[in-house]
Amino acid sequence: MAKQDIIRLGAAQFLTGVDIDENAEKIRHYVHEASSLGCRILLFHEGCLTGYPDREQIKNIDLSKVSAYEQEFIRMAGETNMSLLLGSTSSRDGSFYNDVLVIGHKGLLLGRYAKTWRAGEPWYDAGSGPVIFSVSGLEATVMICHDLRYPEMVRLPVAAGARIVFIANNESGLQSEHKLLGYRSMQISRATENHVFAVMANAPSDPKAIGGTNSSHGNSKIIDPMGNVIDEAGWFEERLVWASVDMTQATGQPALRSIGRDPGVADVYGTDCEHPDYSSWIKSGLRLVKRLDGTEP
Repeated sequence: MAKQDIIRLGAAQFLTGVDIDENAEKIRHYVHEASSLGCRILLFHEGCLTGYPDREQIKNIDLSKVSAYEQEFIRMAGETNMSLLLGSTSSRDGSFYNDVLVIGHKGLLLGRYAKTWRAGEPWYDAGSGPVIFSVSGLEATVMICHDLRYPEMVRLPVAAGARIVFIANNESGLQSEHKLLGYRSMQISRATENHVFAVMANAPSDPKAIGGTNSSHGNSKIIDPMGNVIDEAGWFEERLVWASVDMTQATGQPALRSIGRDPGVADVYGTDCEHPDYSSWIKSGLRLVKRLDGTEP
């Protein structure tokens, strides 16, 4: 095991709301904490900077303030030598998007991933599908909350080379008890069905307002390629979830097998691809995977 194969990953779990200044102060805190622990990549939850607005709130977001804070966190990524994935809201061409900013460790914006599959928020426009990018030297992908329900949002980027899936969530709260096991199962499934690491950041539940907006049910976690949960926060905790992981464990084998690129298959079955039609279907989907490369090599 080479030293460079080990990398420390983090996910920040904390309450945010519609006050952008308060959200930004908490983001700063967790960037500094993660940096002090030696994290190389830090994930924040969906809408972390701007809150998760409703139809009326989104009209009142101060986008100039949002942009200024985004630029600050881009600089902080370079100062701490740490890649950041930050939930935000943007407006482009007259439409609003539910974004994750993908910021490289050299302090450069690699791009924005806009939530592809919305969950009943028509004031946001739909994003354009799966992405892949390189952060801190690792190939990765990111999705937002409801995207979890579409397994191809991970399978395709993994087939394209991703070995970590970052999941920025702001799910239903504790009152939606019937959904909680499903959420947890999907996060674990996306990792183990692709043999990759998964990192999920979610807002915790607010003990003072269980049914309040901009809170969820916590359980931010880091999952290994066999589906084992390495670290996980509770429902109400506000803390940094982190782990040092061995990236040699992330093979992407099932995804590679589906496109005839798993070298072990031929030895066992005497063919590079057992199901050519299925493989052709997956390969055709690879054209949907957009690379975010910004200006960072």
